[in-house]
Amino acid sequence: MTKRISVCLSFDFDAISLWVGPRKSRSPNLIAHGEFGEIGAQRLVRLLDDEQIPSTWFIPGHTIETYPEICQQVANAGHEIGYHGYCHEAPSSKRDVVEERTILERSIECIDKLCGKTPVGHRLPGGNLGERWVSMLMEHGIRYDSSLAPHDFEPTYFRRGDVPRTDGPYEFGETIDLVILPFDWNMDDWPYFTYEGNRQGLRSPDDVYGIWAAEFDYLYQKLGSGVYVLTMHPQCIGKGSRMLMLERLIHYMKTHDNVEFKCLATVTEEFRSANPIG
Repeated sequence: MTKRISVCLSFDFDAISLWVGPRKSRSPNLIAHGEFGEIGAQRLVRLLDDEQIPSTWFIPGHTIETYPEICQQVANAGHEIGYHGYCHEAPSSKRDVVEERTILERSIECIDKLCGKTPVGHRLPGGNLGERWVSMLMEHGIRYDSSLAPHDFEPTYFRRGDVPRTDGPYEFGETIDLVILPFDWNMDDWPYFTYEGNRQGLRSPDDVYGIWAAEFDYLYQKLGSGVYVLTMHPQCIGKGSRMLMLERLIHYMKTHDNVEFKCLATVTEEFRSANPIG
């Protein structure tokens, strides 16, 4: 079996937007947690530069305007910038389509000003990937989404018009030209490393390394080809012990033949070329 693995490191650079936006917090403690995202992002940019790895960053417009210097560093280093709302808004929380469109266009404008081009990638800041929202994304040039995972290690196409029945089998809708890149919580640092009240996620970096390395091993050993997508947050992964864990994981994956680090946009176009619709 010829191995062909694409590894995609992705970062949701929420910073303060998550806490003052959907969490509606004005707590200095939580805001400080978001502030640390700037420090984490600086560390990540250095690590990615040292390792010569491209990556994808989903950055809210609020973060771009609050931390322009580090966001510019990310863009100048050649990393892909994807859509992640303005202040981490879930589109499903907006009842007015005009309001949704305004947030979408403002956020895209922030990215365009940052890196000179509009985003082709999207990750939901929260909520559901509804059909109305998908239509607006495609109208604005979005080529892929990374918010769900019908397959853990393969891109798929989004469907529109599914009918969830209870009196008969589920009815699958029409396949449309929006690629889905896998997102799953077991490949996300947030539930492992974030402490929020009675939701305790303070796992050892060694524990998380074991999970993420085992997922890679299954892909490499049992499947042989596919895409491995990690989702991380600078305010989470940016702590010292976790950065060392990530560096260790990168080095481990690099010891394997036919493993290439790519941004999500690259994987999207490779998949679309090999699997044209219709």
